[in-house]
Amino acid sequence: MRKGLWFLSCLAVACGGNNPPADDGGFPDADFDSSIPPVDIPNPVLVQTMAPAVVTAGEIITVTCIILDENGETYSAAGRTPQIRVSPESSVERAGGMITAIRVGEVEVSCAFPDLMLTDESPAIVEIVPAAPAEVITTVDRSQVEAGETVNVTCDVFDAYGNRIEGASPTMEVDPTEDGNTTTDLSTEFTVSGQYQVSCELAGATSTSERVEVTPSLPANLVIAKVPDQPVYAIGQVIEIATIVTDRYGNTIEDADVSFVSVAPGTTLGRNRFRYGADGTYVVTATVDPPTESGDPLTAQTTIVVNGNGPTIQCTAPRDGTMIDAAPGATITVSGTVDDTSGIAGVMVNGAPATVDGGTFSAPHTVRFGMNFVDIIATDTFGTENSTTCTFLVSDRWAPDSTTTGDMVSLKLGMGAIDDGNRADGLDSLNDLLHTVINSPGLRNQLHTTLLANNPLKPSSCDQSVFGICVLRSQVRYLDSQLNGPNSTSLALVNGGLQAGVSLQNTRIQLRVDGHVAGIPYDTTGWATFSSINVNLIFDVALSAGRPRITVRPGSVSVTVGSISTSFSGLDGAIINIVVSLLNGTVRNLVANLVRDYIEDSFNDVLDGLLSGLDISTLGSTFDVPRLDGGTIGLNFGVGFSSVSTTTSRLLIGIGSRFSGPVNVAFPTLGVAIPPGTTPLPPLLDDPTLSGAQNMGVSIQTGLFNQVMHALWRGGLLDASVTGSDLGGGLPAGVSATINGRLPPVAELTAEGVQVGIGALDLDLVYPGLFEEPIRVTLGALASTDVALMGNDLSFSAITIDELFFSTGDVSLDPATRDVLEGFLRTLVQSIVDNVLNDSLPALPIPSFELPASLATYGLPAGAELGIRSPALAREDQHFVLRGSFGEI
Repeated sequence: MRKGLWFLSCLAVACGGNNPPADDGGFPDADFDSSIPPVDIPNPVLVQTMAPAVVTAGEIITVTCIILDENGETYSAAGRTPQIRVSPESSVERAGGMITAIRVGEVEVSCAFPDLMLTDESPAIVEIVPAAPAEVITTVDRSQVEAGETVNVTCDVFDAYGNRIEGASPTMEVDPTEDGNTTTDLSTEFTVSGQYQVSCELAGATSTSERVEVTPSLPANLVIAKVPDQPVYAIGQVIEIATIVTDRYGNTIEDADVSFVSVAPGTTLGRNRFRYGADGTYVVTATVDPPTESGDPLTAQTTIVVNGNGPTIQCTAPRDGTMIDAAPGATITVSGTVDDTSGIAGVMVNGAPATVDGGTFSAPHTVRFGMNFVDIIATDTFGTENSTTCTFLVSDRWAPDSTTTGDMVSLKLGMGAIDDGNRADGLDSLNDLLHTVINSPGLRNQLHTTLLANNPLKPSSCDQSVFGICVLRSQVRYLDSQLNGPNSTSLALVNGGLQAGVSLQNTRIQLRVDGHVAGIPYDTTGWATFSSINVNLIFDVALSAGRPRITVRPGSVSVTVGSISTSFSGLDGAIINIVVSLLNGTVRNLVANLVRDYIEDSFNDVLDGLLSGLDISTLGSTFDVPRLDGGTIGLNFGVGFSSVSTTTSRLLIGIGSRFSGPVNVAFPTLGVAIPPGTTPLPPLLDDPTLSGAQNMGVSIQTGLFNQVMHALWRGGLLDASVTGSDLGGGLPAGVSATINGRLPPVAELTAEGVQVGIGALDLDLVYPGLFEEPIRVTLGALASTDVALMGNDLSFSAITIDELFFSTGDVSLDPATRDVLEGFLRTLVQSIVDNVLNDSLPALPIPSFELPASLATYGLPAGAELGIRSPALAREDQHFVLRGSFGEI
């Protein structure tokens, strides 16, 4: 009787009004509001459970319990707290009065009211489907293959709750990227040997990777060289025969079995070293026996000329044309041999007297990075001089030429590129993308679709009865929604990731409420307004399977729903209380859950899609470099991500590089020389003040150019035959030179510009009017050049020769002849430097971001490219640094 009187009094004084209780800043403990007195049900006999037919893992299962009396009258559960049974229970998680779907499959959901001794014996069936992809497990069919073979991957996709997702379409990614390898669907044909990380990639999901080792295939090519490479050797001098064996794809076969035979025979020292005790011409043949690519033996030959009256000066440590591992600035001992039948009166090394002991000499030498030239002058007892220049390449840091070297290119985004605080100046920060997403129709459409699918939000049921007669019945259905805003986003750098915030203001939901009061029907529509919905979350930024990925940090998502106000005409307080209870329970949970999921998924799609779409594919490619004497050398530019680091001031991505090409030079190498002072990132780019108009930076290590020049040298760039017309400069007709380079060019940044060293360059020179017979010239030089940014490329100009060393063996030169020869050699060096710098890269490897087509659904321009705008070039340490503004390019 008291309950009925309460209801009648509420009708008279309009209990509750249109204002909800004070906001508690979060979700209510349960969907059932106990502040409303329970309905007086005269003879309850049955419970019905209503729940959505399909939910996604991670979503709240909204449950509505309806009570029926013996006459089939339906009553709402308002004022009562039912027990909700789920079977199997392991498929859900319970927290704060909410039931969250976890495991994929069907579950039975049923309501029970212990106070009424009623349980639903016909549970609602809810299908739990997987959530968005969160993890991809990669399996390869083979972890080791030969070049030319194919690796297939199997991709198993799971959501954040460990549910397998069928029908996903991950792609196969290979790190590092090599243009010679071909990926089709989930298969890659490997032609470039090395170690790779192979992974299945799917936007928004982390991935595991599998290591694949690609070994060279059968021997197909053999090249040979003499070390040291001299036109004439002394009796008893030890000569090493160097070889490189490659497969049909140009991969070096390190353990190839090569045999050597000398005709006429000499003394064999080990497998590939020879010494001869008499003058003569000797031919050494190197052979690789089958199995080979062709099935026939591979052979290569080199000729050795021994003359007891040969070169009188030889460098033995370091040997001429070799690389040594030494710290720039260190002092080493240079030693060699001198030989003259009349005896040696003295030896000068770089202008200072050397210590001479019998037929050997030694002198201290302070080494520098790159080319080191040792000028040696020997004088016999008759006062006759002879001179030579020995060259060796010095570094204490070497990058392997067969693997990718990390952080050769670095990309930095400052806070202004993350969020510039301005939404009216186009897409020039990452937060501009998020702001576009949250203000696109996507969120409203998803909210509308989901709420429609949950209709009726409250089924028609009795809310109050008096003496067993229902005097208040209501049904609530969703009609429409509006995101009136203003809706704003924020994005900030944090250690290890990005913190995003979303604020939705004045989100409105239109409801239709109908039923009857004391037999009098009513039917009206009105609006419920959420004053605010705030979502905060953190995205982790890290390398996953060799690629930068963005994922939601576990436990970082928080949702706060502000107060909810209603505006309905013609409804009294009792009905408003029911609507408000529904809004603060089921509807609040639905909206908050949906907004949270939408922001998680869409923001993750955008940020991860943007970052994983960081376009380095255009950096890595195959391109052709012109040779000195015509034709081209094809180079493969392989790239791979090597590091990702996020602090409160910047996001930094490191990209590794590798250059490979044909192998036509067999001289031994320690690798690519890396200049001293090279750090992963120059202080200029890592300066926390990188902001405002210059909020993006790209640095390119000098070592990258040395990688290019090393690959070009190995491919035979410095093995050429040039004529005077090739070099220009008014050289006379008939001038020609056959060039053989025993060392790769090396570059180093200086305060003035770029300095390039060239050394151990042997020329067989024909110069009519200067020499009656061809002569052998050994050349070394240091050249400097200015550098400027022209579009997306560096332009090197104003090439000057700082140091020039050359020797002509036993051929003596008068001053006039020396001057003419020096002019020719300067022209040659300038031509080589111009070629290796200006033609070695078709464009600077400047990374950019391309918006994938999948983001068009969020109102973003698919295919738009974001990158550095208006870059300014600077040099710091051993880096070319570009600083500019981030935006659409």
